[in-house]
Amino acid sequence: MEIIRESPEHHFLTFLERIRIEPEGWLGYHFSLSKKILYQDMIVAFDLIADKLSILQHESDDIVLILAEKTREYAPAFLYQFTDGDIVFLAKPEKSRDRDAIHDLYHEMQNLIGENFCRYHHLGDSLYEYQKLVDARFLSANRMNAYKAMADIHRIQSLPIRRGRHEDAVILIVEDDRFSASYAANILNREYDIILAKTGEDAIGLYIEHAPDIVFLDIHLPGIDGLETLRALRRIDPHAYVFMLSGDTVKPNIIEAGKEGAAGFLKKPYGKERMLSAVHQSPFVIALRKKALPRK
Repeated sequence: MEIIRESPEHHFLTFLERIRIEPEGWLGYHFSLSKKILYQDMIVAFDLIADKLSILQHESDDIVLILAEKTREYAPAFLYQFTDGDIVFLAKPEKSRDRDAIHDLYHEMQNLIGENFCRYHHLGDSLYEYQKLVDARFLSANRMNAYKAMADIHRIQSLPIRRGRHEDAVILIVEDDRFSASYAANILNREYDIILAKTGEDAIGLYIEHAPDIVFLDIHLPGIDGLETLRALRRIDPHAYVFMLSGDTVKPNIIEAGKEGAAGFLKKPYGKERMLSAVHQSPFVIALRKKALPRK
């Protein structure tokens, strides 16, 4: 049995591709410890994030040790410890007694972790589910990176200072549709520095890193959706200037975005004038333009 801790998401993806033609006989056991961390709880108190992540990591390490001890003789077998703390054990037992022993271990883990955090599959029947699982692990790894960024209190506190040092306005566009992202970037990149994010998880980290002067945020995103991302950004920076983007005008979404502090809402397809108007309304962009004016 091999323990995979280095780039486990990539190894997992490669493994699934390797057995795609003949997945029969492989058993998969997923222990979703990351479910024990709720996004809504994490954005309430940034000073507690590091402790919560540490607790999750220690629990994940303990489970890996238990599984490694009890499965070390199995081959072929892989034990994955993912970035988000989740664990997957894959094995292809040849003997019925080995299959029974692994299943007994699964029930032991259910008692230890909780039934709601444990799942098992026959990959011959559920390979598609595991292909979706690896995509979810990549997204969840990005979420963990976002949590770590939010836990860096000093970096968050320096946001207004770093923003004030911009020579040109910095615009963060959060859009998972490639065409929409390219369209928005082409409108703005002649005058402004553009940063692109495809997910809310990426947007949180990039916001903290670059301290943008305005954010254009799609309301429909994979993983953390636009409204959840908006809440996080406004929690990180109460002065964050965010315009929501959407292909629809569902009234509850507009109302909720307004409650959460969105500066405005652009319906797709939007024109160049409307987008530039939104940029020019940002108080940070206004301050930059005033600073650029020649002094009398």
